[in-house]
Amino acid sequence: MTPDSHKRGRGKVAAGALIVALAAASVACQGPAVKPSPVDILIITIDTLRADALEPYGAVNTLTPNIARFAEEGVVYESATTPITVTRPAHSSIFTGLYPDQHGVLHNGYALPEEQQTLAEVLKGQGYQTGGFVGVRFLGPGSGLGQGLDIFDAPVERAQRRANKVVESAVDWLENANPETPVMIWVHLYDPHLSYNPPPAFRRGVDSELSRRIPYIKWNILQKIVAENDGDVPAKVLEHARLLYRGEVEYTDQQVGRLLRSFDRLRKRSQSMVVLTADHGECFENGIYFTHQDCLWEGTVRVPLIVRYPGGIGAGLRIDNRVSNLDITPTVLSELALPAQQPMPGRPLQEVMESPRDRYVLIRPPKVRYPDKVIPRRRVIKSVAQEPVAERTDPRTRGVVSRWWKYLGAPGSEQLFRLPDEIRNLVDTDPATLKELLQALEAEQSLYPAGAPALESEDAATLEMLEALGYVQ
Repeated sequence: MTPDSHKRGRGKVAAGALIVALAAASVACQGPAVKPSPVDILIITIDTLRADALEPYGAVNTLTPNIARFAEEGVVYESATTPITVTRPAHSSIFTGLYPDQHGVLHNGYALPEEQQTLAEVLKGQGYQTGGFVGVRFLGPGSGLGQGLDIFDAPVERAQRRANKVVESAVDWLENANPETPVMIWVHLYDPHLSYNPPPAFRRGVDSELSRRIPYIKWNILQKIVAENDGDVPAKVLEHARLLYRGEVEYTDQQVGRLLRSFDRLRKRSQSMVVLTADHGECFENGIYFTHQDCLWEGTVRVPLIVRYPGGIGAGLRIDNRVSNLDITPTVLSELALPAQQPMPGRPLQEVMESPRDRYVLIRPPKVRYPDKVIPRRRVIKSVAQEPVAERTDPRTRGVVSRWWKYLGAPGSEQLFRLPDEIRNLVDTDPATLKELLQALEAEQSLYPAGAPALESEDAATLEMLEALGYVQ
């Protein structure tokens, strides 16, 4: 993986070309008197997946043929953003269309409140069969994300499970669903998340001797490595970790292919909408490695977002506009001509593409729920490939990002970047742009003010899972 380069793929078309097609075919544009035909909905969320780890986003050393084929069938959003960099909060935003400060889920230990309406609840009220299938236990029952789901399938005996098991459960449910009733199915695949430990067939390029000594990468392994290397993670170990992460991505791509083939076999492709995204990426830059919790660099904040619209409308197009994965819920509602129940910062992607104006999206790190237990990066690792690791990002940091600009502000610290460069801080050299982004930050926060934080899940069980997955120690 390389730092986000915002490379452009072939065949990109201006947003206006898709507007015409969507206007002609999308039910959202036909007016309130037209009752839409049922549309089957499949939403795939891949945990910890960098956009630039996929071929459609410029990856040249990763093989993701199934997602690449899917990208050719859909619309690729090249500048999609997650509003927060951990799993539960990001998924809560995906399925409510709200910023984390609005729905209140600010860390993996908080549960989505019942009063927050999910996409599944809306569609269940429209007669949909609804199912959720996830790869990690803390995203399952207890997360609050099961609201509106007829079935919510998550690991029980272990903290996580492989993508093949998730896909098998999802396909089994699809095969037994009523073919005459529309479905909304959410499939979450956890595999790219630490630890990086791909199946043997997906260890392409991995050094066999190094693999015997370091079969996988997780925090306790890194602690042993740095203890043997004066606090440094050697360059060869960093490259080893990158290759293992790549293997996880390639394995996940295989399972995505299985899922898509089954979905297209069981449901009418012309009357289905498929969305693929990530909750967040993973950091391999600017002094932050092997994590994502406090990383607001594009490697974590920028996520893949690909939509295959009913009838293949817009297939092969690539859209530059800054969008967000919290646009998914309003996009599905718009496709079905269903109104949003409350004002959302998430916007229908059909409407976003109608405006040439840039868009600003709020970003933030998660709240630190266990400050005395958070893994102190600088205590575990002093440097990676001789590069000093960064201090932990201030959890009070708030930012805003547009297509070309990013602002990050915390008490005593301000950073302004002209993307894709995230090295040169332009706070002191571009006051006009700084003022514009500060105004955008204030405006977005004013439009969508924070509510009360959500309630915590049961402490003992949640803490045990977070410890097992490397979030705390």
